[in-house]
Amino acid sequence: MVNVVGIGGGIGASRLWLTLHDALEDDAADGPSGLTLVVNTGDDLWAHGVRVCPDLDTTLYALSGRQDVERGWGTKGESWRCMEAVRGLGGEVWFHLGDTDLATHLLRTAWLREGVGLAEVTRRLAEGMGLRCRVLPATEQPVSTQLLCTDGERRSYQEFLVRDAAGPRVHEVTYAGIPAARPAPGVLEALESADLIVLGPSNPVASLGPVLAVPGIREAVRDAGCPVVAVTPTVSRVPFDDPGEARRADSRQRLMESRGVQATATGAAEMIRDLCDVFVLDTADAQEADAIRAFGPDVLLTPTLASAGRAPRALADAVLGAADTRRPVRSGAIGGVGR
Repeated sequence: MVNVVGIGGGIGASRLWLTLHDALEDDAADGPSGLTLVVNTGDDLWAHGVRVCPDLDTTLYALSGRQDVERGWGTKGESWRCMEAVRGLGGEVWFHLGDTDLATHLLRTAWLREGVGLAEVTRRLAEGMGLRCRVLPATEQPVSTQLLCTDGERRSYQEFLVRDAAGPRVHEVTYAGIPAARPAPGVLEALESADLIVLGPSNPVASLGPVLAVPGIREAVRDAGCPVVAVTPTVSRVPFDDPGEARRADSRQRLMESRGVQATATGAAEMIRDLCDVFVLDTADAQEADAIRAFGPDVLLTPTLASAGRAPRALADAVLGAADTRRPVRSGAIGGVGR
């Protein structure tokens, strides 16, 4: 069995994790799939009195078949009576929690208040949803992605993305709480024993960045004895026809430009040039391949865009096929994503 560790968060990554999980399960018989996911917690927030972990929840819902694939977040067949009642009572509702989604947050909040760590809380939720892979938070300490925008206001990432529709220009992105953060139980052990590490198609600053910024994680990825494959988070030459995808693209552009790189596959590759051995590029952006190779990684060309809530099987096959790549010796962080 191949031990694969995926790193990232958000909707794009969850679609790849689902397809990778299915591909690995084909070889796993009745045992665990061999997939471990280290998920971003920089988006976590308190909302309506409960602790919400958007990227962890998106991952759990996708892998358990609960996800609303049209929205890309939350659970399918959802109702919104609780939020309607909150609004009717005068509460502010810009972050929506569906009625069945709320059950996850109620349980998580209760367990956290009992002193259970977030890694164990996530394990219990994954077990309750019938998952056969491991899902780990990047850290158990609170970390918050904070954006200083050009209007002078400092916002959390969820305020920027959800409340403000990714509209404001971003001057600076920081990860509050990172100096005190430590990798969650199981994270470093998973990276050390991995046969393949996959940097998912996640927003490089908001979803991948907070994970790699946790002290010890970026170094563990860079020093791992296995190949590291990154999947492009963006396809520049395919237009968006979905408002949610367009908003996420606007967010990615704002945040990457705040780091001084273009919101392209080449820009994403530049931000992880010290980690990446193989970069998977969408065939639509093939003209960027030479620029990415100049950073050091091999480039694989394959379709990457998801359909019906999951990445193409050809993408999973390309990623898993990179497990035999010989890893060069690397030294020195470039900065960027984990800054």
